[in-house]
Amino acid sequence: MVRGRKIINVTAVLLALCGIGFAQSLQAGIEALMKSRKYDTGGLGVVFRDLATDSVVVSVNADRPMNPASVQKLVTGAAAFEILGTGYVHTTRIFIDGALNVDSGIVNGNLYIRGAGEPGLNAEKMWLLVQHLRHRGIRRVTGDLIIDNFFFDDIGVGPGFSEEESRSYQALISALPASYSSVGVHHRPGSHPGAPVIVDMFPRIEGFKINNTATTVAGSKGKLDVTTQLSGGVTHINVRGTMGMDERPGYTYRRMWQTWDAFGGAFRGQCMEQGLRIDGNTVRRRVPDTLLTQGAFYAYGGEPLTEFIRHTFKWSSNFVAEMLFKTMGAVRHGEPGSWPKGANVVSDWWESRGLPGKPHIINGSGMGGERASRGQLDEGSGRVRYENLVSPMQMVGLLTYVHKQKRYFPDFLASLPSSGVDGTLHSRFRRSKLRGLVRAKTGTLNSVRVSTLAGYLMLDDKTYAFAIFCKNVGPNQFDNWIMQEQILEHVARVSGDSDWSDK
Repeated sequence: MVRGRKIINVTAVLLALCGIGFAQSLQAGIEALMKSRKYDTGGLGVVFRDLATDSVVVSVNADRPMNPASVQKLVTGAAAFEILGTGYVHTTRIFIDGALNVDSGIVNGNLYIRGAGEPGLNAEKMWLLVQHLRHRGIRRVTGDLIIDNFFFDDIGVGPGFSEEESRSYQALISALPASYSSVGVHHRPGSHPGAPVIVDMFPRIEGFKINNTATTVAGSKGKLDVTTQLSGGVTHINVRGTMGMDERPGYTYRRMWQTWDAFGGAFRGQCMEQGLRIDGNTVRRRVPDTLLTQGAFYAYGGEPLTEFIRHTFKWSSNFVAEMLFKTMGAVRHGEPGSWPKGANVVSDWWESRGLPGKPHIINGSGMGGERASRGQLDEGSGRVRYENLVSPMQMVGLLTYVHKQKRYFPDFLASLPSSGVDGTLHSRFRRSKLRGLVRAKTGTLNSVRVSTLAGYLMLDDKTYAFAIFCKNVGPNQFDNWIMQEQILEHVARVSGDSDWSDK
């Protein structure tokens, strides 16, 4: 028995020594790569953890707090899966405070719509919502259209976001948004050079104004400028410049500058097209308690949480991430949901799960940097912080934890972009042997020179959780992408994956 124990102990030592040599080879190779490409200036953080042995095999600036950019969405997604649950549904409820005449279809009263943070109320779903009301007999409402979006607070621009940006990736957040708080501006050339460019919007929103001075020019390429702005309490769509005669029609998506009234305008537009008339005005007011007690006339359940996590990860939707972030705040700490409540909920969840350290969390999407216009007070230093801060080791700690969660890990993994295949990784790794073997979230903030990548490297015999954070390194973001790819390829090569020997 003693001899057997000695053999076992010697074997364990040999295995440990092999492991040390393997990890040293990985580490040395990555450090050499960093030096050769001048990435050894402190702005690169790298951690790889072997999930089978639960051992860190690569560590470069592992504990340095860094801006994760959109990789922050991994934190939001994992927290949402646990706090809200995979089957969580945001339910939009409709109330009426007058009797419905089933013969005439007239509601002698008001129509209330109460939002609950549903991120996916796009034009198609709003069309379906109006269809369902018509199927239930409503043809006319004599009173007002009343919007209740008090599930969230009134702040639509989150910490780390810009107050002036009209591009849709910084859309306003509301508990009852229309079409991701973005308007699709459709443009097509006129019939001849000099003719106006033909402009329309989708969805059609009552109250929005189109200001179009764009003209058609000869050729296949013009230079079109599409922006939105708030003027006189109304969202203005400004289309300037030129469009080529042979240029294809297309959409440009821009931020809506209104929240509850934009939803009201979009809902009214759908009602008008489908023959449902609302006589009164669009106003914002809470649904009375008596109606809440009485129950909804109709309840519209959106897609389950898993679909929104997929949207958040695959296409890096800032809008959906912030909607989930505020929803968690409302569910755990009561209405209205807010960014501070969401930050507290996610931070408390992180600590309760025994995850490493204490990341600085201001929002759910990862927006923010030194140049952001909205910040959050850092209680520790008394300074305003405009960014999330997470170390590579903390991010890998999260990914390691999630890998063990059987209830939602399959959904979490399936939601991540696949290298060279889909999502924000569809155009990366296409010529690499790692095509389809990396499932990871990307992060990019060009204004502050941040490029991040974190997720799972899945080889024949090993699976790694990894994080590669770049800040103020490399000539440009494309070079950072190449560096991230080369680091992953080095790990795969040293790990002995069969693709490197068979191809």
